[in-house]
Amino acid sequence: MDKIKRNQTNGTLASRTVIVRDYEEMSRRSAQVLAQVVAQKPDALLCLAAGQTAIRTYELLAEWQQAGKVDFGAARFFALDEWLDLDDERDNCAAFMDRHFYHPLRIREQQQTRFDVHAPDLQAECRRIDRAIFEGGGIDCVLLGLGMNGHLGLNEPGCGFDDYAKVVVLDPVTAQVGQKYFSRQTRLTRGITLGIGHIREARRVVLQVSGSHKAQIVRRIYETPATDAVPATVMQLLPQGIVVLDEDAASQLDTVTRGGEGVTVC
Repeated sequence: MDKIKRNQTNGTLASRTVIVRDYEEMSRRSAQVLAQVVAQKPDALLCLAAGQTAIRTYELLAEWQQAGKVDFGAARFFALDEWLDLDDERDNCAAFMDRHFYHPLRIREQQQTRFDVHAPDLQAECRRIDRAIFEGGGIDCVLLGLGMNGHLGLNEPGCGFDDYAKVVVLDPVTAQVGQKYFSRQTRLTRGITLGIGHIREARRVVLQVSGSHKAQIVRRIYETPATDAVPATVMQLLPQGIVVLDEDAASQLDTVTRGGEGVTVC
């Protein structure tokens, strides 16, 4: 039950933040947004993050689809990002999405648009993805996770807020933290990602964050003015964006941010 009601006229990031008890409730809130988007527009263009934070969100959506509560049969999906230069691609982002989302929800291949990481011209591949998004009417909803260095997708610190799809050199923090997705030590050097320009133009943006290990970077995105040095601070500029935090992720937010008018605490 809401303890603090959302202030619809407050444009601050705090006014677009929902703090919930735990990972389960964070996942449910995020899944509800995606289900609502598809209910309103069955052929919505969706961009979903590959990452451990999103696993329960995807499990809930699969359960709801099996129960007939949501139908992704007409939706369109674009990859958010992908690792480049891997010797073994069995643990890449595409494999993660197959395992946790596409296969459980029986999403057909023709509904999916992925980066071709083996394209001979990766810049041309980025332009192909950009065109496909523009010609498809733009992204209706993007679900994001938060990197330990504040990245969104693979938009690393210093990436411009107006960039579209691009090839990036990975930040050392990402190269280190990214090891958790691989079954063995893997050299991570580059990635390909939708740019923050695509995120800014999406009709709905959901940033979900869980765990005390993310509390410090969460605090930075609220206390640091919008800057590409901390990519997730772009959320401050997005009236169509919401942040869903569990209590652990929100644990370092001060009383003004946590309890100020406009924050929803559940």
